[in-house]
Amino acid sequence: MVAEYRVEEMAAEVGISVELLRSYQSKGLLPPPRHVGRLAIYGDRHLERLREILDLKHQGYSLRMITSMLQQPSSAAPVLGDTFSETREERLSMREVSDRTGVPPSLLRSLEASGVLQPRKDDARRPYTASDVRAIRMLLALISGGLPIDEFMTVARTQIEASKQVAQGATDLFFHYVREPMLDSGLPEEEEAAQLVGALALMLQATTTLISYNFQRRVLNGILEELERRGATNELELLRRESRRRGLEILPA
Repeated sequence: MVAEYRVEEMAAEVGISVELLRSYQSKGLLPPPRHVGRLAIYGDRHLERLREILDLKHQGYSLRMITSMLQQPSSAAPVLGDTFSETREERLSMREVSDRTGVPPSLLRSLEASGVLQPRKDDARRPYTASDVRAIRMLLALISGGLPIDEFMTVARTQIEASKQVAQGATDLFFHYVREPMLDSGLPEEEEAAQLVGALALMLQATTTLISYNFQRRVLNGILEELERRGATNELELLRRESRRRGLEILPA
């Protein structure tokens, strides 16, 4: 049975005011309700969308950025922990990535050449996945939020070069301490492959979490230190309070 809510019930379900709910609706963030006479009726899709909006707000996104993100075509974006699940991974061509993100292939090629977009090498015809779509949508959200693309690319180049070095180091460690001992163990091929994939999944999960943790912590601390250096006492205290209240750290699931 499909759940139905009046506006007061829907607002109470997610813990916001009726006025805020109607504000989201007026901004186009929430689909219009079904009307029975003069009564507005909301359903599960409205509840799901509201929870998505509030979750993005909790992560620190502005309404402008949320609007841009929600206007993009929907696509399942797996978290890192799903990378090696038993579910077959959807593979995409550049044209399909372009269709899902609204970004022309010419710009996607430019992002790939600059190193921002990293296609997989195990399928030359369909080298992309939902993770590429998600990364591009996040870039679009940053740009729509007012970030100049040229200045973003300046910062991105530094990160890309550092990532290359870290990735090469992790690759060397994997071959030296995981693959070579595994080959020497004489395991059956299927068991060896399963262990190899499991070890790779663990390394990806661990290195990504550690790198994300270190980067986010440095940015948060750096902004706090800069505000303190500039004597922005009120902003500093507000940011500290809001950071603690919101749990302003976004690590891979």
